[in-house]
Amino acid sequence: MRAAPGLFLSTLFSGALLAAAAAPAAAAKNEIGRACDSAEHCLPQNQLRYYEVLRQAIGQHWRPPDSAAADSVCTLELDQAAGGAVNAVRAIEPCGLDAAARDSLLAAVRAASPLPYQGYQQVFKPRLRLAVHVPEPDEREGRVKRWWRQVRER
Repeated sequence: MRAAPGLFLSTLFSGALLAAAAAPAAAAKNEIGRACDSAEHCLPQNQLRYYEVLRQAIGQHWRPPDSAAADSVCTLELDQAAGGAVNAVRAIEPCGLDAAARDSLLAAVRAASPLPYQGYQQVFKPRLRLAVHVPEPDEREGRVKRWWRQVRER
């Protein structure tokens, strides 16, 4: 029994297409696999992670006043020493926070000092700018506190 000539050509053609499509995918896989094989390739990811860790550390000490809108953003300029000790902090204009919220944010940064440093020495910068967002009201309160409030209201 013999296969139809058209079937053979279409199989050959689709095989060639699959091989051609697989080559860039394999190259991309190798490139992705090599993305963090050395410290230089990991810098962008580590820098983003460092900024997120700084935001979390500050957020643990910041209780924004009710006047702070949930979608507000304020950019801070931090001067810090090696080890994470905050030397100075100021809000960069335009800051989307009112005076009370801005003061509470600056106080939170000072309270969070020293900021995380260990493990981030490679991406540490003595002077940096960090955008801080006001958390949603549900995030401010915390799950347990919110749950107890709902139980009391029943």
